[in-house]
Amino acid sequence: MNANMSSEQKIEKMTENNNTKDPVTGLTEEEMIAVEDSWSMLYRREHRKENGVKLFMNLYSLHPATIEKFPLFKGRTLEEISKHPKLPAHAMSVMYALASYIDNLHDTDLLVELVKKTAVSHIGRGVGSEYFKLLSDVVPAWMKEVLEEECTPLMLSSWGKLLGIVVAVVSGEEQNMTS
Repeated sequence: MNANMSSEQKIEKMTENNNTKDPVTGLTEEEMIAVEDSWSMLYRREHRKENGVKLFMNLYSLHPATIEKFPLFKGRTLEEISKHPKLPAHAMSVMYALASYIDNLHDTDLLVELVKKTAVSHIGRGVGSEYFKLLSDVVPAWMKEVLEEECTPLMLSSWGKLLGIVVAVVSGEEQNMTS
């Protein structure tokens, strides 16, 4: 920033930058920081696997019909699923995918391509955008459970925007695959 700017001008310029929306994601810098800050807590190495499992258990609890999309878990109770040895492996692969999204919030071309890759693999198994939309209530519940009092409204709304982008990209890929 210009050294000749007053403190007020510098603050105004910083605020302006924080409120400028990314043309692809619609996320402001402040919202990107909120996603990154929350992710640094959700993705802590010592709790990563446990938090990934909690994400899936929230999905299955809030939307039991989704269990049917996982052949290994069909017909099992939530308790049985929570103890299934393959659940942590799938949970970790999802955590790694989410990490790649968060790592690339500022590289939107790469972010979109990463989501497209996820979309293609899921659509091929009958898991389309309608299932990704379910994350809009699963992720906030998960964040509140894991982060507790550290979970802020800004974090929740910022993740909501990010998940909206994911759904839009998945939906676009569905259309591309059917045309």
